Amino acid sequence: MSLIYTILIFILTISIIVTFHEYGHYIAARLCGVKVLEFSVGFGKKIFGKKLGKDQTEYKVCALPLGGYVKMLDEREGEVDNHEKNRAFNNQSLLKRSFIVFSGPLFNFILAIIFYFLIFIGGYEGFKPIVGAVENNSIAENIKIKEDDIILSINNIKVNTWSDVTLQLVKFSSEEKNIFFEVMRNNNKVKLNHIDYQKIHLDNQNILENLGIYNFISKTLKIGYIEEDSPAYNSGLLKGDKIISAKGVKVKNWKDIVNIIKINPEKEIVLKIKRKNDIKLVKVIPKSIKINNKEFGRLGISPLIEEQDILKNKINIKYELIDSIKLSFLKTYDFTILTFNFIFKLIKGEVSSSSISGPVGIAGYAADSFNSGYSSFLGLLAMLSISIGILNLLPIPMLDGGHLMYYLIEFIIRRPVPERVQLIFQQVGVTFLIMLSFFALYNDLLRIMK
Repeated sequence: MSLIYTILIFILTISIIVTFHEYGHYIAARLCGVKVLEFSVGFGKKIFGKKLGKDQTEYKVCALPLGGYVKMLDEREGEVDNHEKNRAFNNQSLLKRSFIVFSGPLFNFILAIIFYFLIFIGGYEGFKPIVGAVENNSIAENIKIKEDDIILSINNIKVNTWSDVTLQLVKFSSEEKNIFFEVMRNNNKVKLNHIDYQKIHLDNQNILENLGIYNFISKTLKIGYIEEDSPAYNSGLLKGDKIISAKGVKVKNWKDIVNIIKINPEKEIVLKIKRKNDIKLVKVIPKSIKINNKEFGRLGISPLIEEQDILKNKINIKYELIDSIKLSFLKTYDFTILTFNFIFKLIKGEVSSSSISGPVGIAGYAADSFNSGYSSFLGLLAMLSISIGILNLLPIPMLDGGHLMYYLIEFIIRRPVPERVQLIFQQVGVTFLIMLSFFALYNDLLRIMK
């Protein structure tokens, strides 16, 4: 049932984004006087459809929901009656053809603006950026950030939640700008030393933890979850146990516990725990796992997140109409620039290609965000819509950007690119897209198997 649910959410996610993208092509074609023959959501066999309007355009849904298309009248794809030749796509001016092709990605950005507007006007929840713990000898400790500091801004950009903090860190480091924190400490605003942008690893799964900054969850010492058949499970540890010390070292937060476990793979550790009113000693042997060819210990436990801590740290953010409009444009712009920077760094080899996700990864993210509430789901839809818009603008044959590249060449040389040349480039483009799809799927499978 869980798999079916995930697949259905994935189909919903892709269908929303693809339909709006194709609607951009459709609207532009109609505005330019081009006859639209078909508007399809999905590829392959038609599930259902209906012909409507003066032109009897067929609107249909097909079996494979991983794309869509708008089929226009075109002399290159069939015979066109003389009285309709002026409505064929291939007979339009270079400007009109470019506008029709560009409108698909343009509508992806418009869709992102709409989604972000709905998030800001409707309100969203997050966690206050209050520092729960700082790792010893970390980048965070070097810039003098302290436990219980409230992060106010990054490079003078106000942040309300931990998500805001992460986004600004990624944004400014991708722009190769050093990072400046401003925090509230004992009711005083304090500006901290800067972090060199080169120390922000964009392909790290948790950028904040890489800097040595942890949220309120790290403050707990109680076990909230024990993985079945793990070393912790087999040792007799129980949910709710409070860890006082590990290997004779008193622990102050969850990070202290994790660090001791990590550096002791396949070595016996004595945990001093408090269970209800009793103090007990429990012997455990962390399982050895390899990450990037390095050996670490793993016990199979997660921290207990107390409900009162969640309520204490949760924040509800809502904006007025004008501010929501401004922020929706700004957020779309920020994520667009961020995505372009990521692509450039990927090409230059500065970030790992393992961060590329395929349909399996997207399906998982979509299901998780859908379960987390409407704002999380809309946020994911906005980011995916921007990503698809940018992907379609890349000068790759078979994509909108490939067609725009042909039109640019046509503008320069004053004649269309020969069909034989287009066919060669299309074959190259198809090969590239197939390889990219397989690579993304390979990354998804690697994540699942870890």
